[in-house]
Amino acid sequence: MKNRYLLAFVTLVLSLCSCNKVSDWLEKQDTGDLQYDDIWADYNYVEGWLNNCFMGLPGCGWWCAGGEPLWALTDEGWSSLDAATTASHSVYDGNFSTTNGWPGGHNLYVGALYRIRNINQFLHYIDRPETPVLTEEGRRRMKADAYVLRAYYMFELFKEYGPLYLYNEDGVSQEDGHPEYLPFITSLTDTYTNLRRVPIEDYVRWIIADCDRGLAIDDLPWRPTLASEAGRMTKSLAWSIKAAVMFWYASPLFNEGKDHWEEAYQMNKKTLELLREHGYALYTKCTNTSIYGDGPANAFRQYYTDGSLTWAASSPTDTETIFAIGGSSGNYGSNWVGSRHTSIGACGTCPTQEIVDCYETIDGVPVLDLANPYADVYHLKPNFNPANTLYDDQHPYDNRDPRFEACIMHHGTPYTWDKAYTVDISPEGRNYRSTLPTDITQTRTGYYYCKTVPPNINYNAPRTGPGMRQYKMSELILNFAECAFEAGHLDEAREAINEIRDRVGMPHLPASLTKEQLKLRLYNERRVELAFEETRYYDLRRRCRPEEDIPGIKYLTGVDVSYAGDWSAATYTRVLIREEERHGYEARCKLTPLPKGEVSNLKVITGVDFQNYGWE
Repeated sequence: MKNRYLLAFVTLVLSLCSCNKVSDWLEKQDTGDLQYDDIWADYNYVEGWLNNCFMGLPGCGWWCAGGEPLWALTDEGWSSLDAATTASHSVYDGNFSTTNGWPGGHNLYVGALYRIRNINQFLHYIDRPETPVLTEEGRRRMKADAYVLRAYYMFELFKEYGPLYLYNEDGVSQEDGHPEYLPFITSLTDTYTNLRRVPIEDYVRWIIADCDRGLAIDDLPWRPTLASEAGRMTKSLAWSIKAAVMFWYASPLFNEGKDHWEEAYQMNKKTLELLREHGYALYTKCTNTSIYGDGPANAFRQYYTDGSLTWAASSPTDTETIFAIGGSSGNYGSNWVGSRHTSIGACGTCPTQEIVDCYETIDGVPVLDLANPYADVYHLKPNFNPANTLYDDQHPYDNRDPRFEACIMHHGTPYTWDKAYTVDISPEGRNYRSTLPTDITQTRTGYYYCKTVPPNINYNAPRTGPGMRQYKMSELILNFAECAFEAGHLDEAREAINEIRDRVGMPHLPASLTKEQLKLRLYNERRVELAFEETRYYDLRRRCRPEEDIPGIKYLTGVDVSYAGDWSAATYTRVLIREEERHGYEARCKLTPLPKGEVSNLKVITGVDFQNYGWE
């Protein structure tokens, strides 16, 4: 789609959105020289209207408010920006509410709802014969985009807030089994008194129906073949949204005690089959060994850091990505080794000992007893797996899953900035562990993060990463594995996990695993493969019942290192990052609260309290 009219159009939309009520927004006629009906009489404005609808996509990717990643709110990480004015500090200390804000949710509520409202308007007008288009094919393609894009936004809202509301509008045609509803958008007037939060099933079925509406239009392609089309919707994305929403719907947080796993399994299996038929596959062959080496995790590392890989192309070099948003510079001031290096002001969020413990040894044996990994609530007493013969807690980084070195920098890791360095976590080292909240250049945990940091980045060579993969084959395969396991298709679950392990040369899971052992290995594989994305944040939540607290994140640990001139004789000691419990585990934190002002307005209009569980 062309963008040359977008800036002028955004100005128009902003002027429209300055209205105080929905009726103002819909009926306001005087917008300078342009009237509302004029928009739908000019193709450039019609196209611009839909272009604007794409602008609310969560381009921040794996980030929450304040520039800190969502995994900073899980057992994977601890933010070194944990000072009094940061989002992480508010959560860690329990100082969050609907007033000062829970930092999850990508700030989606207003932006996504506003775009859905615009999509509704677009779909209302696009089928009118008098609405101008360049070609009828173009009309159909834009309509398909609108349906799938609306499903995309609604699913993102569902992950954050649970099932929101649909608007029961008189006179809406009966179709697809859910005819009476339209997704409803802010701002409210007294004409919306019949607005209600709908049952979870109705909300989920609406998302699936929207995807099917888009899929029914043949002009929707399976993948973008031009870089300029990268942000548009595709059949592969529509199927991926259907599979993902069923995966979530089957999970304990949303299933209302019902078993939807077989349906989720069938949906995810069909999606995998279709995407494979259309050329989607894991990225398994490294194409730049001069940078990534010849180790077993070189393709894995390249996939996450190489901005030159193309997924939106007629002959893509990246066949794994289904949908990505943006590209990001690898030379950023957070989430890297800060340690007083020139031009790097902070180290961001750093991995915990808990995620380090998840990486198996190279023989495919877990380091800890996955059924009971720690003997104490503080995680200072690990229950080491007696079957593991390769792990040495005083040489803890030897013989580990190759993904460990690809994602985590530890004591002894070499790196280059303005010159060559080796990570030194000891008290005398440049990269020492610090517990001072104002010491934002130093790790709180004894580790630093490098999963999406290009290995050839340095002070003189900023790099551009490949963007945030919102949908990709590795996650789809692991979603399918969990659905297959829960639906009783254990062999298929194990085969899917083994496909993920094959990429990095890890041994297959033994066929002799019991059902419970397979479940624990599945969960652990998901933690390792998708570490430091937003996945763990949501996994911890969707696997809980609504009334349950989030487990395992009250107390987290790191490592202290000491040595006397002999690196090979270093001593590693597990340490509690802080003695007070870290908040953000409370049951209410599984869903993001609706904005307080919005809830107040809704109650005045409808008489119903729309707020999520546990929030005022």
